[in-house]
This record gives sequence, structure tokens and C-alpha cells, in this order.
Amino acid sequence: MSAASIELRTGDTRVTRSPAAGHHAARTHPVGSPIMRHLLSVVLLCGLCLLARPASAQDAQPGEPYSPAVLRGELAHLYESLQSAHVDLFVHRTKSEYDERFNASLRAIDRPMRRLDVVRLFMPFVAYGRIGHAKIDFPIQDYIAYYQAGGTLLPLDIAFRDGRPLLAHAYVDHPALVPGREVLRINERPIADWLDRTGRFVSAERPYMVNAQLESMFPRLMWLSEGRVDPYSVTLQTEDGAQATVELQPQSVAVIEEAKAAREAEAHRRTARMLDDSTAYLRPGPFYAAGGEESLESVVAFYDTAFADFIAAGAQDLIVDLRNNPGGDNSFSDPMIAWFADRPFRFASRYVLKASPETRRVLDELATRYPDGVSAQMQAAMQAHDDGERFEFEIPKVSPRSGKRFTGRVWALINRHSYSNATTVAAIIQDNGFGTLVGEQTADLPTSYASSAQFTLPVTGLAVTYPKGYFVRPSGDTALRGVQPDIPLPPPALSQPGDGVLDALRQHIAKQAR
Repeated sequence: MSAASIELRTGDTRVTRSPAAGHHAARTHPVGSPIMRHLLSVVLLCGLCLLARPASAQDAQPGEPYSPAVLRGELAHLYESLQSAHVDLFVHRTKSEYDERFNASLRAIDRPMRRLDVVRLFMPFVAYGRIGHAKIDFPIQDYIAYYQAGGTLLPLDIAFRDGRPLLAHAYVDHPALVPGREVLRINERPIADWLDRTGRFVSAERPYMVNAQLESMFPRLMWLSEGRVDPYSVTLQTEDGAQATVELQPQSVAVIEEAKAAREAEAHRRTARMLDDSTAYLRPGPFYAAGGEESLESVVAFYDTAFADFIAAGAQDLIVDLRNNPGGDNSFSDPMIAWFADRPFRFASRYVLKASPETRRVLDELATRYPDGVSAQMQAAMQAHDDGERFEFEIPKVSPRSGKRFTGRVWALINRHSYSNATTVAAIIQDNGFGTLVGEQTADLPTSYASSAQFTLPVTGLAVTYPKGYFVRPSGDTALRGVQPDIPLPPPALSQPGDGVLDALRQHIAKQAR
């Protein structure tokens, strides 16, 4: 994979995006630089939808506008294709509700629109179904253009505790910007209004998932909602019950994304070490090749070396840290699980596919590229079914490693930002009794409409992601909820330094060993 492209894998489906290169007005950041790779990977990994609104004068708006007649046809094509390809478009919204939303969106096309405004109109329409894996990609090229032109953002992140939006991080210095203080208003509007506006940008089954996405994307989504704003007024609740209002100058996209990149690079770094004489720690990192010289083979080699070292060191307990893990593909995670699994396993007890022309095209292409992969098996199975028909597809089981394995106790740390395949790994560990889960509920779902694929709209070229399948976690539980920890540990206070959750788990392990 080149530095100028990002490849995401969900199941056996690959999605590649190659953004345009360019330069920031004040400094140069080539597409292959760390900040550009961060921009691309973070934004593409987030399932977002955008609120329709007129573009501001300072939004990036490349290309000629599309006529209303053309866009109405494009919207009709979008809705028809979603109904055809989506495994169950109306599972959370009735068809009459969706029809009403379609008609409202048609009425909103009352003027020529450029591509970014089309994205803002079409994304909420796709996200209306409340399925995290049904979405139109965040407009990364427009965001990069805004960044390269010296664009600015709201200089703070938020985090949710018991549903309350708190200041998580500030990108400017001010004595009132204390992490953990509740955010009450921005630009004299209640924070609830902003959460509603930005929350509609997110494809998600549950409010918990929406909030988790806002924790990662709030400044970016504020830009999408409002364009460039200068300055910002932010009101916070102080510890004594008073209110403090701060006038904030926006910060450049470069400053904010560089800071985010530094924090998230540490969270995604693959790490294996002994914490003490008997406790091993493994942070597997993303379950995909994360760039550079990485490959499936190199990641598996990392696992093999780590476990061999743990066993040689006499480790009795293993902590697998899945927190803040973006997920990926089970071909990367199965070899890790096989090191401590004591029976065959698979990520789903039930897997349902829907036959459609859109999915047939996807599977035909993938089967040609990977004739020995799962997509070729799906392609063959789909040939026996008519379009619109749903059918069961058997997921093969994965065997534990033959020979040497880790036989000590396994503890897996999870949180709301354990996404996609990280959620699935947690469910495999819990449902098969391979270990104990510690932390907080995942925002993503182990039973889900997923197995993502894409079709492309004919005029605008927008890529639409949809779930071609439905899978049920290994236990057979079909509840609409995340993976629940066996030992709940709330996230630490936002003002607390260090890793209080890991410290608490180590104390628990030490007590158990006595």
C-alpha cells in the first residue's frame, strides 16, 4: 500500500481511497507525511453522515455545480440501490418513514449544488436508517483542501460521562479550560443543540455510539455544520456551580490534527512487554496492515514473537489491550486468539447474506482478485439465490494453535472505542470462555448488520457503504447492545494522569494470584 492511499478491510471486502495531494498555505505536509496519513485514516475509519445545509463562503467547493434535476435522479438512484443492496434497510425505520425522508430530501434540492453540499444532503439520508455500517464517507478531500488552505477548527474535544458532555482536551491555554468541566454552551447556543446537529452526522444504531463518535470527531463536525467560525464562545460549569465563559480563537487544522495524531499513534502502537515477573501485556494494534512495511505476515510474526517471549518469561497472566482499537479484519486477529484459544472458534454463530446485483458485482471482483478467499465462497453460494433473497452462509471455525500455546489467564481491556473487529474479538473471548473482559461496554455491536460493501453513484461518484450481511455473535445473543465487560471499570476522570484502568486491573490480578 502506498503512502498516498488508505486501504480498509472489512471481512473480505477492500476499500481503497487515494486523495489528491497539495500544500498547506503556511507549511508543507506531503500526503505521505504522518499528519496526512493520520487525517486520512482517522476520518475514513469513522462512520459519519452530514447535515444538509447551504455551504458557507469559506467551504472548499471544487468542481461545477450539479443541476436540481440531475441531483433528484441521483437521490432516487441512491434510495433504490440501498433498498436493493442493504441486507435490511428498514430494520430500524419503517418504509413509510424512509419514504417521507426521501420526499423531504427531494424537496431540499431546490438549487444547483456542488459536490460538498450533495454530500451534506445525501449522508444524513443514508444514516437515517440507524445502521453504523450504512454511510457515505466523510468528505476527506474537501477537509484536506480546507486544511491545506489554512483552515481552522474549534480548539477543544469533548467526552461523555453519564451522558454529560465534558471538556476532554483543549488546544489552547486558558485557566478556565479544565478537563472534566461540563460544556454548557457554544456561541450562546445550548450544547444540546450542537450535539443534535453534529449527532445527525453520525451513522449509528444507538446514542451511545453517536456520543463515542463525537468524542473523536467533534471539531471536524462543527466545521461541517458551520464552516469556518471566528471566534468561539464556550461556557463551562465550574466546580463551585458557577459558569465561566471563554472567548476562544480557533486553531489551525494542522495544530489540532498533529496533536491528535501524536495521541492516537501511541494508542495504536503494537506493544508487547512483561509488566512484572508474571504478567504480560499485549496491545495488538489495529487488525490490519497499518502502513509502511507492515503486512499480514509481519503482524502474525509480531504475535508469534510476543507469545514466545511471554511463555519463556513464565507469564501466568496476559492482558490484551483492545481499548481505542479501530478494528479491521479477522484474518489479522484470528492468529492472535489462536495462541490462547482452547477450542475452535469463529466470529459469528450465524451469518446471513442478501443476494443483490450490487453485492454480486462486489463479490465477482473480489473473487477474481482472491480466488481462494471467503468472497469466492460467498460468490458461489449467492449463485443459488435470486436477488432480494436472504440466505445462511456457513462461517468456518478457526482451530487453536497446534503445539505450544499460552495457557495462563487472559484479561482483555475494552472501552467504548473498541470498534469493529476489536468488538468481535472481545465477543469471541467472552463467549468462548477464553478470558475475562474488563473495562466499559463497547459502542460497536457484536451482533450487527455489517460485512460492508460499496456501490458508487453514477453522476457524483460518491461511494455508498452498505451492510451486505447480518451476523450474530458466537453466543447467539441478538440484543442490540455492545459487548459488556465481566468486570466493569469506568473510564478514569478526565483530569487524571496515567492509566488508572490498567492499574486497577493489575491490582485485581495481584489479589487473584494470592
